[in-house]
Amino acid sequence: MHQQIRNLEEQVGAPLFDRMPRGMRLTAAGEIIIAAVRRGQRDFDNALTQVEDLRAVRRGHVNLAVSASSAEHLVPSAICEAMARYPGVTYSVRSGNGESILRAIETGEADIGYALRRRPPPGVVEVRAFAQKLGVVTAPGHPLASPGRKPRLRDCLDYPQILMSPDTELRAMVEQIDHRQQQRVRPLVETSSVSMVRRLAGEGVGIGFLIAENVAEDVARGALAWTPLADAGAKSFSCLYQRADMSTTGAINMFLQILIEAIEAMEDRLGAPRGRRSSKRARE
Repeated sequence: MHQQIRNLEEQVGAPLFDRMPRGMRLTAAGEIIIAAVRRGQRDFDNALTQVEDLRAVRRGHVNLAVSASSAEHLVPSAICEAMARYPGVTYSVRSGNGESILRAIETGEADIGYALRRRPPPGVVEVRAFAQKLGVVTAPGHPLASPGRKPRLRDCLDYPQILMSPDTELRAMVEQIDHRQQQRVRPLVETSSVSMVRRLAGEGVGIGFLIAENVAEDVARGALAWTPLADAGAKSFSCLYQRADMSTTGAINMFLQILIEAIEAMEDRLGAPRGRRSSKRARE
């Protein structure tokens, strides 16, 4: 050990220790060298942690519970992105309504849930919330989709309406906007299928009311027009959910981040409001 210290002092060109009758004390040069060694050790430990995290993501399985609309568009694009980076991870995806999605998280059948906001059961927390605007869905060229137009719900009710079923969160968003207009909400078609609303609106049968995520791909290819409603109440949140006590894996954390990126990219394409961060612990 003494010889190693002497060799290091020769390399540095200065004594690292003051030799004293009862031991040794670091010199100023020694303090600098020791600090550098400790920083190097921390950097090395951090590098080992990152390598271990990378190894953990190479394999694993992620269980998802999402709406049918998200399973059709959002989740496939996120899985494609994840597979390009980490091809060893596998996925199970179930679709349902908000209640069934939260139940799957509560029972441990799903690692990540994504749905329009509703009160979670005990033990389930919001990981991230994204602001959502309700918009009117029409065929391209419809008067309500005129450039610069900012329609309100009352402007839409003279047109045939293709509405989601009364037991859905999307229908609740329509009904919360203006209770004075509810007598005029007389749907031509009611359905629990977002795909049917999109299809009938695109065919010009009527208009629908959906959030940006539901129609992002249709709008991008020019099959539909989506115009946000100007009513103050035409908004809600979509949320990512997990169990409060779950031990996440590298694969789950990886996909959660990719899913957040996919949601934000979709918002940017349609000019929808950006999401807001929501702390798990803040909601426990």
